[in-house]
Amino acid sequence: MVLIKNIRVLFVATTALLSCSSEQEPKESFMNDQTLSEDLRLLVNKRIFFGHQSVGVDIMQGIRELCQEADSARLNVVALADTVTPSGKAFFAEGYVGKNSEPNSKCDAFDNVVANLVKDSLDIALMKFCYVDIKAHTNIEEMFNYYVNTMEGLKERFPGVTFVHVTVPVTERSAAWRRLAKWVIGKEDVWDVASVKRTEFNDLVLQRYKEETIFDLAAIESTFPDGTRKSFEYGGKVAYSLISDYTRDGGHLNALGRRVVARQLIRTLAGIVRKSVE
Repeated sequence: MVLIKNIRVLFVATTALLSCSSEQEPKESFMNDQTLSEDLRLLVNKRIFFGHQSVGVDIMQGIRELCQEADSARLNVVALADTVTPSGKAFFAEGYVGKNSEPNSKCDAFDNVVANLVKDSLDIALMKFCYVDIKAHTNIEEMFNYYVNTMEGLKERFPGVTFVHVTVPVTERSAAWRRLAKWVIGKEDVWDVASVKRTEFNDLVLQRYKEETIFDLAAIESTFPDGTRKSFEYGGKVAYSLISDYTRDGGHLNALGRRVVARQLIRTLAGIVRKSVE
């Protein structure tokens, strides 16, 4: 009984400690961005495809909102479910690829869509995995190799297209009391394990494609305005987590989060165009 009582006391005390947060409040630092219209103007004549799932829907909503606020140069955003834009017309095409929890299906679908869009002269293409594509049991090496083979094959077949690599989005950690409960009963926190694996995959992307364009979605989602990142250690390894003020449910982006991410995506894509004309 004494042991049980002590464990309960430890549980309550530690939970209170873990619940305390010294994190900074993210600020809408992207507001009043004087370069947004300039970046959009660089993209209006380009043909872009972005393959995604639900987090991508959030990002595209953010892009639509920023385009509406810009003084000029709104992108021609087209959902693939709609009529495909005529040949020769610029567009920012976007749509679902593959199935969640089946990352290889996303690679295959992306390959197929790019092959079809290249007929209309595609300039830039990118796809993103979802956080649910990487779980505690995921074989990261196999998943990464399949991705690499897909991208390298596309680059070889379509040398005129710039392919952008996107890191896997992160999530919030599970509640402190839940993590402690797992520890008390000696069970592994599968959510933390999955977060570590996402970081492992992203590190492979960042290393392999460091000489190419990378949209580091995970870094954007986990970085505060002052440049510090929201991270934690699990099993001796570092992982990153989603800033709470950027999400509505621990994984998807809210109004602030989607605009922060969308602004960075516009900036990244505009950077490709700037580099091409230098």
